[in-house]
Amino acid sequence: MHMQDKKVLPVVLAVLLVVGVLVFVLTRNQAVVTNDEINTVDNSNTIDEGRRVMPPTTTEEQPIEKLKVANFTAKLEEVNTGCFADGECYVVVGGKHITTLMGWSRETVGSLQGVDSIGDLESQIGKQIEVYAQDKGDGTYTLYGNSGFYVKLVK
Repeated sequence: MHMQDKKVLPVVLAVLLVVGVLVFVLTRNQAVVTNDEINTVDNSNTIDEGRRVMPPTTTEEQPIEKLKVANFTAKLEEVNTGCFADGECYVVVGGKHITTLMGWSRETVGSLQGVDSIGDLESQIGKQIEVYAQDKGDGTYTLYGNSGFYVKLVK
């Protein structure tokens, strides 16, 4: 090896290291979901390849007049936080199953009110909850279909 080659090699390695670090930093997934963000819905058509999400749908928010809706108040019996693991989050209020959030969904969805997140509802078992949701006609209810739907802790 020539003396000149020995001087160039460390420079080339340093440049490759810097380029590698830049590529890593610019391409890694920086999505971190907090409890405050779990109740938000991103209806954009952007593709986030770092997280598994359902593909954007062509359905828009449905006018409430076109949906069969239910409004009732009863005791909170169960809270399931399966959407934290890309499943379904739901509550059981007065024996009725209400879907609050689906893990990968980007559809229009209502909100939780009186608490910061579905996890905060777990400590409210036995408390009165007001529900305004879509009646799916099969004995279940959902907050999907309109942003005006809600599950609300009655204080």
